[in-house]
Amino acid sequence: MADVVQSLDKDLAAKAAAKYDPAREAEAQAYIESVSGLQFDASLSFAENLKSGVILCKAMNAICPEKPIKIAESKLPFKQMENIHKFLERMTELGVPSFESFQTVDLFEAKNINQVVGAIYSLARHAEKRGFQGARLGPKLAQKTERSFTAEQLLQSKAAVPLLQGFASSVSQAGMGAMGGRREVYNPSIPTGDTTVSSKLLSLNEQSRGALGVSMGSRREIGGKYLETADSQQQEQTGEPSDADRVSSAIDDLLDDLLIADKHEQEDADEVVVVEEEDDETDGAGANLRKTGADAREE
Repeated sequence: MADVVQSLDKDLAAKAAAKYDPAREAEAQAYIESVSGLQFDASLSFAENLKSGVILCKAMNAICPEKPIKIAESKLPFKQMENIHKFLERMTELGVPSFESFQTVDLFEAKNINQVVGAIYSLARHAEKRGFQGARLGPKLAQKTERSFTAEQLLQSKAAVPLLQGFASSVSQAGMGAMGGRREVYNPSIPTGDTTVSSKLLSLNEQSRGALGVSMGSRREIGGKYLETADSQQQEQTGEPSDADRVSSAIDDLLDDLLIADKHEQEDADEVVVVEEEDDETDGAGANLRKTGADAREE
């Protein structure tokens, strides 16, 4: 079956009908009847009663009697639309925001009656804020409340500790350690790791740690006794070392070799320094001997 193609107006009308609330419409009708003093025709719909704009203009004149709207009691369409336009202008002067108002066609052509009902609710809120003592509709409009503080109260507020800053204490980095420092990521109270390997790593120089792939400030767990696995159970049965023990032993041997290499490098560096000092002394002695020989020839 082919899809049915319909106009945009029908789609919008269907969407507005889905949002239709008869209770809100009845409350808006009761408010307009109470304020304007006119009754709706029961044989006509809500939109048809307000289409001419006469009832709306009379309700606005009751809210703002100091500046009444000149109402056109005519059946001509453009006169009725003019009444609606004057009503909308007075709503704007009363303080109703544009997004809570409606357009003339929304009411005259009944394209968006839900928006008209919402505008009547907004009109009631702003009328009450202005001081209108008549009927009420919907919740009261929120008002701005200004508070004044003395200079002493302002000084006290500067000394107060905000709740976001650690509640009773201020925010700090105490206990976090310095940037690049060594971080302990295990619980000492639980014997689940061996720190002997990490201790050996700390005694190496930077070049040796780089060869192992260990960066400053990081900690590597590469040994220790952990949960028993099938590998450890096999070791107990056969008496042969497990793969983890072989790896740990190989790493220990590598660390020992690196420590020995570091020690030899330091010793070589010390010997070079001593040789340089001896060379300096030898050069000085040779200079003295050359000077002595030159003096002898002159004599």
